[in-house]
Amino acid sequence: MQWFKTVGAASALLMSSFVFAQASSPVGEWEMEAHDEDKDIKVYTRSVGDSPLKEFKGVTHINAPVEAFVALLRDPDVATSWMHDVVEFRVMESPSETENLVYTINKTPWPVTDRDAYILSEMSADEQGVVTTTLTAQPSYQPENEDYIRMPALSGHWKFSPQENGVVEVEYQVHANPGGSLPNWLVNAIVVDTPLNTLSNLRDIIQDEKYQNQSFAFIEAAKSSAQAETVDQVAIDVASEVAQ
Repeated sequence: MQWFKTVGAASALLMSSFVFAQASSPVGEWEMEAHDEDKDIKVYTRSVGDSPLKEFKGVTHINAPVEAFVALLRDPDVATSWMHDVVEFRVMESPSETENLVYTINKTPWPVTDRDAYILSEMSADEQGVVTTTLTAQPSYQPENEDYIRMPALSGHWKFSPQENGVVEVEYQVHANPGGSLPNWLVNAIVVDTPLNTLSNLRDIIQDEKYQNQSFAFIEAAKSSAQAETVDQVAIDVASEVAQ
């Protein structure tokens, strides 16, 4: 737990630095790179400064409750079956319902060396029931493994936004530094294939029965807080009218 307190502060500084870097570096406009009309998946990319890897954003719409997506992200046993090119996924620490520190290995085509990463994920919900999971690399969590190239930086998120008629808009966005050097053809493939295939797999696995009919305290607390504020405001408005 002490490590999480320390890394929480470090993550805040890292995110501040990342935001500053984006603000001070030229960031391109989003451009559509792929569109799977049958599965309603769109993939966009944009350049960030002189980074060799573009930032990607994948968007789709799925008929499933937000809680199902939360349950899926909290199920490490199936991560390698739907996250594109992730061949190992281990939870290292999980101090709360909304925090995980995970270790991943990402496969790359031979002869390129596979990449590994330690990633801190933090979930939050707002009053509308929108759930966001932020992803931040923690490259110094453990010493580097000589069999892999450690990813020195990664920042991104999953965002699940309820729409009408039980549909959820799913947004998967990441900007990463893969470390080492990568051929241009592989760089270009990563930023399209990763979100496209991951979201395609997600559409299938999210319908599994075990992810349905779930509930999570942090989501309910966010909604309840909003409802309480609404009730308080109504009471204030009524009191004001009576006073007049």
